[in-house]
Amino acid sequence: MSGPDSSPGAAASSSAEFAGRIALVTGGAGDGIGSATARRLAQAGASVVIVDSHEARTREFSERIAAETGARVLGMPGDIADRERMDEILAATQQQLGTVDILVNNAALNVLGDVVELDIADWDRVLDVDLTACFYLIRQTLPGMMSRGIGSIINVTSVAGYLGSGREGPYAASKAALHSLTRSVAFEAGPSGVRCNAVATGIIWSKFVRKYAKQMEAEVARTPMRRIGDPEDVAELIAFLSSERSSFITGETINISGGWYMSP
Repeated sequence: MSGPDSSPGAAASSSAEFAGRIALVTGGAGDGIGSATARRLAQAGASVVIVDSHEARTREFSERIAAETGARVLGMPGDIADRERMDEILAATQQQLGTVDILVNNAALNVLGDVVELDIADWDRVLDVDLTACFYLIRQTLPGMMSRGIGSIINVTSVAGYLGSGREGPYAASKAALHSLTRSVAFEAGPSGVRCNAVATGIIWSKFVRKYAKQMEAEVARTPMRRIGDPEDVAELIAFLSSERSSFITGETINISGGWYMSP
């Protein structure tokens, strides 16, 4: 198994598809989907707000993406479950860039444990980050999108939301609930021209997956595409759902797992 080409600018594009658009990506500075998405949107002309819990990483990655793409990039460290901090970030975004019209809820937390042994505090924390924080950011950004008659919300979920997963009870439950929330938002916001969709990922390259690459070989063998997904695969789908190319798609959850979710 080989990982993706993660060199700076490897997928650079001269497109200005998102010129004038303002995108906020949570978990946007980490090694995986968030950073690939932030880079992809910036390459296509969006101004990007990168929200991540790691302060130094957020600052360094934001500066790098701005230098690579020439886009306006704000690096805003913060815990997405901290509502006061999220309100500060949204206020700073409004002041420095304008109204968010692309929201990518990507940040997530997973705590492993059997349901009967899981600490209640861990359950609460996972749902706070993986579900309630997504709801709050949608709630806070949706009015601006609806008033302008344009906007796209993409929730990054998981095939675990369909299948469940041993020792991942709170994570799988939050992703299943996020599928339902996606549809609710799509129903409510559609008449105003705002769309909401989800992408349900399978196994995607990340620092964690590379660490356990040997153990992942059995999962690759039962994946019809016979590989682990690249973060750029997911970023491209998110870019499509953020764009007018998908203007008649809303309320959908699109699986992106190389067919892994349908394998026995």
